Amino acid sequence: MKKIGKESIIKVLRYAIDFALVLQFIGLIFGVVTIIGLLTKGQSGIVTNNDSHFATMSSGIGNVMIALQNPNLGEHIEFISYRFHMFILLYGFLLLIALILITFQLRSIFKSFSHDGFFDQSNPGRIKRIAIIIFIWVIADYALRFIPQIIIPDYFISSSVGLNSFSHGGHFGLFGFDLKMLIVSIIIYMLSIVYKFGNNLKEESSLTI
Repeated sequence: MKKIGKESIIKVLRYAIDFALVLQFIGLIFGVVTIIGLLTKGQSGIVTNNDSHFATMSSGIGNVMIALQNPNLGEHIEFISYRFHMFILLYGFLLLIALILITFQLRSIFKSFSHDGFFDQSNPGRIKRIAIIIFIWVIADYALRFIPQIIIPDYFISSSVGLNSFSHGGHFGLFGFDLKMLIVSIIIYMLSIVYKFGNNLKEESSLTI
């Protein structure tokens, strides 16, 4: 009965991960279509509350809102808005790819639980890969957060909400790095080491018996 209960929980988690993976791929396809659409239509593909002198832009990523004003210095406000939206799409696209890679590793881990039990020899490597993916994302995230400062000149910004927090890694930032995710990646990496040590102990005990 206890074994059936564990198998049922693992099966439910596997279905949940598969469902999450399907949603992520749908989001990925939607993102690709949106990016292609923007590249094809150009600035006309961006819908903003703007005229030739003022515009407002917002993003759910980082809860950023920016009010633009046109200083008439040679660049069009529509082009600034277009670059900002392309950046947000690129940022979300890369984040989604990282989530898909992590979900694939989790799917393999839970699949191994069903077939080979909890002490599959490949699982420490899979857990380590999750830690590495998160760490790479932290570095990429750090680099990407400088882009708005490059693509949106200061003289275009009349006011902003959340832009400084976004550029410095949010409320849990440290020197611009996302400290929270950095700690998560370190913890997961340490778990992979502990898991590998447990596998070695299990193997030694099996040989002793």
